[in-house]
Amino acid sequence: MAQILISSLAKEGEKRPFKAHGHALVGSAGAACFTLGTFEPGWRWSKDVAPIAGTKSCQTRHLGYVISGQMHVIADDGTEVDVRTGEAFDLPAGHDAFVIGDKPCIMLDISPQATAYARAGATTAAGDRYTEIVRKGYQAFNTGDIDTLRGLLSIDVIQHVPGASRFAGDYKGIDAVLEYYGHLGEFTNGTARAHLVDVHSDGHGHAVANHVLTATRNGTKLVTRGSIVFTFIGEKATDLLELHADSAAMDAFFA
Repeated sequence: MAQILISSLAKEGEKRPFKAHGHALVGSAGAACFTLGTFEPGWRWSKDVAPIAGTKSCQTRHLGYVISGQMHVIADDGTEVDVRTGEAFDLPAGHDAFVIGDKPCIMLDISPQATAYARAGATTAAGDRYTEIVRKGYQAFNTGDIDTLRGLLSIDVIQHVPGASRFAGDYKGIDAVLEYYGHLGEFTNGTARAHLVDVHSDGHGHAVANHVLTATRNGTKLVTRGSIVFTFIGEKATDLLELHADSAAMDAFFA
């Protein structure tokens, strides 16, 4: 018999009041975990959540959708953006934000980090050196920063690519791995991106990263999930094992 799990956020979720101007509801149904935020007019993170979080700026990464209302976001580096009704967003840690206008902003957040939002003492950990290397690597891949990638990989690194596509196989040596990345870029006209969702490490030379891969080719767009299992020696990645959530889609797109 199928196991179907259902939960009411309103009845079973954990309500976390802000200092003022709203609250967050955190709930789950099996592996589906959500944070539903109600941000009332006048809400600002630095006034209504900072006293709870105990940090100068919000250190939670948000992966969300605006159900209604709008919010202005100010990143630590000075970047500013508005998010509005009907928009999905990927907001990195390190920001302030405030509600725009006289209507509440209602947001649904699916980020793994959002379960700790607005909870006293629950700041987002920076992670160990391996998770930081992985994050730096994903950023370098998405921006085409070959020099940074070369600094993160060992000379004899091996990357294993599963499936039956043109890119399937083992890439042995740093030049072969970087050439593989270059071919991915050429094949997708520079659109291939691996958006890091979460990364975990054992602190002893192993880490696993979960990502969403997006790319466009000849008018066809690919959106699929995947993972990479990393092995490190010292500060260098020596083995990268790709895992694909939808191997058929990957094979078809990269045929």
